Amino acid sequence: MFRLPSDLISKVDKHISDFSKIIKSCLKAKNQRVLIISDPGISGKQLAPMLARGYYLAAQKRKLEAEILFQTVKKGFMHADEHVTAALEQLPEGSVIILSVSNKLGRIGLSKSFRGFCNEKKHRFISSTGLGDANNSHFDIFMEAISVNYSRMAKKGLLIKKKLDKAKEIRVKTKAGTDLKFNVEGMKAVANVGNYYSEINGGNMPAGEVYIPPKGYYGVNGILVVDGSMKSIDGAFLLDEPLKLTIEEGRIVKIEGKHADLLERTFSQHENRAKYPYRVRHIGELGIGINPGAVLIGSTIIDEKVLGTAHVGIGSNYWFGGDIKTIFHGDQIFKNPKIFVDGVRLEI
Repeated sequence: MFRLPSDLISKVDKHISDFSKIIKSCLKAKNQRVLIISDPGISGKQLAPMLARGYYLAAQKRKLEAEILFQTVKKGFMHADEHVTAALEQLPEGSVIILSVSNKLGRIGLSKSFRGFCNEKKHRFISSTGLGDANNSHFDIFMEAISVNYSRMAKKGLLIKKKLDKAKEIRVKTKAGTDLKFNVEGMKAVANVGNYYSEINGGNMPAGEVYIPPKGYYGVNGILVVDGSMKSIDGAFLLDEPLKLTIEEGRIVKIEGKHADLLERTFSQHENRAKYPYRVRHIGELGIGINPGAVLIGSTIIDEKVLGTAHVGIGSNYWFGGDIKTIFHGDQIFKNPKIFVDGVRLEI
């Protein structure tokens, strides 16, 4: 039976009220069963089981029927452990699922995706993936990012969504050299603000971004300079030097910088497995961070939510209204964007 070291248990147990707030305010769980899926992490990088413990104790405190399952850390294209898949399959419709994993859940074989499975079964869910990119010392930072004023953040996020929904073109510029144009005519944005109980039945934790897919495959052109954090086949990390991407008709055609070879390898490995390899390098998303409690640490799940950043998602976007369906989605975060919606500066 896996057990956290006592010093980590002590850190987690001080925040049970914060975890309880998530279950109450973001999921509005009352009588549902709660299934928490996690893994042991690795030494020094155990945010996944730390958060899982917090949610488990908070669910118990709220008198909910809760179960926590651990599986091996999943990488690449691995499948979820059989006992995890079996538990998901047996879960009553309308339950609550909490993912807190060091990398990925793994393929479950019950639907084309975990999100699709939750939609079919009317489950509410929150998902924290890629936690193995963070150190144990980042736990308090993570807790600040999930302990924000959700009503205030929702107000900001929904206002930005309203403006993006009406947009025809979004232009993004930074002093570092980013100058991108997105054709978004007719597309709808998603406000990920933690209200996972109504129209949207689940999403990331931490919450705090507004994102939109471009129109079709070819509606993005320009230069992207990534100077925050980078997502690669080896995980996410803070950049010590900027990465420059040239984008023509929606597709990355040139990569320059210290970490260019790593991103190239990331694309190549996914292209080798993809049914339609050309889709992997297409731009699938523009995202805007709005979480005032988040800071850049080198873990995408929190970095993409940081207020004062934006990110470009490369690859798949079909699950939030786009046309690109592929096996890869990687968010690249950059700092201090100026965003113009049909020529008017967006206030964030």
